[in-house]
Amino acid sequence: MILKYLKNSHSYLIVVLILFSLFFFTLSFFTSEFKNTYPIFPYFPIFILVLSFLLTTLFSIALNNLIYEKDVIKKPNFVLAFVFLLINTHFIINYKMIVFSFFLLLFLNNLLKLYKQKQPYSIVFNSGIILSLLSFYIPHTLILFPLIIISTLIFRNINWRIIVISFLALLVPYLFVWTYQLFFHQELLFPTFNFNYILINFKFSSYPLHQQIWFSVLAIVFLFSVFELFRWMYKKSIRSRESFTIIIFFLLISVLIFLFTENTESVFLAFIPLSIIMANFFVYYKKSRLSEFIFILFLFSSVFYRLSMINM
Repeated sequence: MILKYLKNSHSYLIVVLILFSLFFFTLSFFTSEFKNTYPIFPYFPIFILVLSFLLTTLFSIALNNLIYEKDVIKKPNFVLAFVFLLINTHFIINYKMIVFSFFLLLFLNNLLKLYKQKQPYSIVFNSGIILSLLSFYIPHTLILFPLIIISTLIFRNINWRIIVISFLALLVPYLFVWTYQLFFHQELLFPTFNFNYILINFKFSSYPLHQQIWFSVLAIVFLFSVFELFRWMYKKSIRSRESFTIIIFFLLISVLIFLFTENTESVFLAFIPLSIIMANFFVYYKKSRLSEFIFILFLFSSVFYRLSMINM
C-alpha cells in the first residue's frame, strides 16, 4: 500500500522521493523535447535537465514541509511532495518556472503567516514585494494581489494600514527600476496585461493515448479532491479551514489568469494550490482502498506518460 507508507514523516521518504524523481527525469533524457534543447555550451541540455530535476525535487519537499508546518494538512505525511511531482509530468524542462514557483511559495508562506497576527504589516509588505518582483517575469501575477486582502479578511486582521502598505509594496520594486531607467534615459517599464479568452477546441479523441489516460486520471483525482474538501471542510480546525479557503481562492484566481491570458506558463500558478487540494484527498479520504487505487492510477499513468514521450 503506497499511500500507507507515504502517510508519515520518516526521513527515508526523502530518499525515496529523490530516487523516484531521478527515475522520472532520467526518462526525460530520451524525449524529443530534451534532444531539441538548444546547446548554448557543451552538455547544456544535460545541465538544464539536472537543474530541473534538482529544483523540482527541492520544491516538492519545501511545499510539503510548509503545508505541514502551517497545519494546513495536520497529519504527518509525504504525499504532497509526490503529488506535486506527478502534476509536473507533462513538463520536461521547467527550471525557470520552478524558480518562479519558489517565490510563489514564499508568497503563500507569508499569507499563511497572517494567522493570529495583530499587526502583520511586515508580512503584508513582503507579500506585495514578492508579487511585484514576480510581475517582471509574468505581469499577470499582479492579479493575485487580492489574495493579500482576502487573507487578511479571512484571518480577521485587516485595517486601512494593511491596504495602503500592500499597494505601496507593489510600487517599491518598480520605483527602483524607474529611477534607474530615468537616470540612463531609458523607456519606463510598466507591466502589460493582455486579456484574450480564446475558446479552445478540445478534441479529446485527437490526443495521444498516454495524454488521454493521464488527463482523465487527473480529472478524476481533482473531482474526488474537490468533493472531499467541501464535504469535510467544516470538520477541520479553524486554522486549517481558513487556510484552505485562501488556497481555494488562490486556485480560482490562478485558473482565471491562465484562461484569460495568452501566457501558457501561467498554468504553473495553479500547481501549488491544486497539489495541496489533491494531497488533502489522498491523506484524509476515509475509503483507503479507493484512495490507494486512485493514487496508483495517478502514479502509473504519470510514469506511462513519461515512457510514451520517449523518442517522440
